[in-house]
Amino acid sequence: MTDFPDAPHDFDDQRLGALRQRIGWLCHALRLAAAAYCVWILFTIVSFWSDEALVVSRFGKPLGVDVSGVTGLQRFEAFSISFLVWLLLTAACYSGWRLFSAYLEGRIFAVSSTLWLRRLALFGLISALVDIVARPVTSLILTAHKATGQHIVSVFVRPEDLSTVLLLATLLALAHIQKTAADIADENAQIV
Repeated sequence: MTDFPDAPHDFDDQRLGALRQRIGWLCHALRLAAAAYCVWILFTIVSFWSDEALVVSRFGKPLGVDVSGVTGLQRFEAFSISFLVWLLLTAACYSGWRLFSAYLEGRIFAVSSTLWLRRLALFGLISALVDIVARPVTSLILTAHKATGQHIVSVFVRPEDLSTVLLLATLLALAHIQKTAADIADENAQIV
């Protein structure tokens, strides 16, 4: 019935069908959104870092320095940092895909589902924190061609960064709570 080893054996097809009717559209929509988000972000970072004029205009004001003359190598190095963040986001989205796939199989409160939820939260949290830390590194890369004294280390945290970190930390806590509940349920099932 399922490729998950801890799938409930007594979860009959009728109940699974009823569950899918209730949550199937949501799970499919979120899986599609996760995949589309990964593709969209990759397209965004590739098109941004390949456009020197866009890089100069977007980074010149926030850094307070003219970054014109930035080389292709500098943009590639900055792209590499953005790509690393994208890889972490992709791992979070993959974890979300697996989580909602497990839900579609009827494994709402199973231990393995909580582990996918934990992975989603951890990869998301790590990518958000790496993104924040990468900003000063990116600013150093983009000003490396400037004369001494014009190298800028721009450290900034946006309000949406804090809300993202808080949301992902809450999701991580929820994953821990659900795993504890699933472990207790498994222990009780073994006793009976």
